[in-house]
Amino acid sequence: MQAILDFETPTMVLGERTVILGDAAFVARPHVGMGITKAAGDALALARALSGGAANIASALRSFEAQRLPVGTAVVRRARNLGSYMGTQLGDARQRELAERHRQPEAVMAETAVTAGLEVLA
Repeated sequence: MQAILDFETPTMVLGERTVILGDAAFVARPHVGMGITKAAGDALALARALSGGAANIASALRSFEAQRLPVGTAVVRRARNLGSYMGTQLGDARQRELAERHRQPEAVMAETAVTAGLEVLA
């Protein structure tokens, strides 16, 4: 038996020139299948933010963080929702509702390893 834990960072920018991304920033349960997708999206967003040159790195990093924090949070939320069927007796009404939906293989497959429909709150 192995514990499955989630992690959400409150900030991805750790210094003037230091960021964390991928699983270092957001660890979602493995059944969501988003590790590589999330890390690649973070790397692409960071590259785009920095493409303006070194003139204002701090601003570029803040822009990167503002774009990617909501995505990481949404991925962790989806992982929790997909895993909700495993602990329904402990959950609230919304968790039990999600658990019932995710008992259907089609619902799980529609939300695994994809960003489509990912609820990103801005």
